[in-house]
Amino acid sequence: MNTLFKKSSLITKVLTSVSCHLTSDVCRLTSVSCHLTSVYCRLSSDVCRLTSVLTIAMSILFLSSCTTYKQLQYLQGEIDSTKYSQFKVPEQRAQKGDQLSINVFSDNAAASAPFNTGSISSGVGGLSVQASTGSNMGNYEVDKDGNVFFPVIGLLKIEGLTKEGISNLLDSKLKGTYLTNPYYVIRFQNLKFTVFGEVGSPGVYPLTRNNLNIFEALTYAGDLSVYGKRHNILVIRENNGKREFGRIDITNSDVFNSPYYYLQQNDMILVDMRKQKLLADQGAIRNISVFIGLISTLTFLINIIN
Repeated sequence: MNTLFKKSSLITKVLTSVSCHLTSDVCRLTSVSCHLTSVYCRLSSDVCRLTSVLTIAMSILFLSSCTTYKQLQYLQGEIDSTKYSQFKVPEQRAQKGDQLSINVFSDNAAASAPFNTGSISSGVGGLSVQASTGSNMGNYEVDKDGNVFFPVIGLLKIEGLTKEGISNLLDSKLKGTYLTNPYYVIRFQNLKFTVFGEVGSPGVYPLTRNNLNIFEALTYAGDLSVYGKRHNILVIRENNGKREFGRIDITNSDVFNSPYYYLQQNDMILVDMRKQKLLADQGAIRNISVFIGLISTLTFLINIIN
């Protein structure tokens, strides 16, 4: 009987000891759970604060790089219609490399025929003559010295001359000597201009007429982007073998009186970018980097908690 009592007492002690250990473990687990919950709350609070700071930084960056209406507007302010009502379109002048068609007519068609025999140009070290065909009759190219080689009368210096100037030069060579009452049909064949920089479609475009202006040229090129400088457009022009650099402000109505308002052969138009574009590009890169870092951090924390 005593033996049975002793065994029962021993079992009770063992069970009590195990119960105490389990209770202690549960308490420790509860404590760890509470600690993790506290850490999670702190992390959530930190993430919220980080998100707030990021939102404020992005707002500041956006406001610093935004474009105002005034920066995009053309021809700002009142326009004095009387001041700009009179205008004169400059005539195109022959330049080196230009291609022209010159057809000669007079009272005597037979006498005029020798002066329409085809495309003839002066070359390096001599003359090159192309056979007359229906497509190149009367076509000429201004050489590196500003000359064309004209049938019968030879070299003519036409660089820098307008159509009227070329007609007067031909008159001095032909009228009264070879032809009676001569007249001429002169056309520039390869007129072009170039637009590049902050425009929609940079490229080389045909200069289709004598009075093409800067606004039409920019329209051909798809207009300026929101980051294009409207007040300081550069026009590069070749004039009598020299290169000119002119600035034009299309936000000011005085643009109508600029010598660069109407385009000339081979003009190049550069639309520079405003610094806001660089700020916007850099800001976009920074924002993407920050967001990627934030997402990576949140994913790491979630994995730890889980």
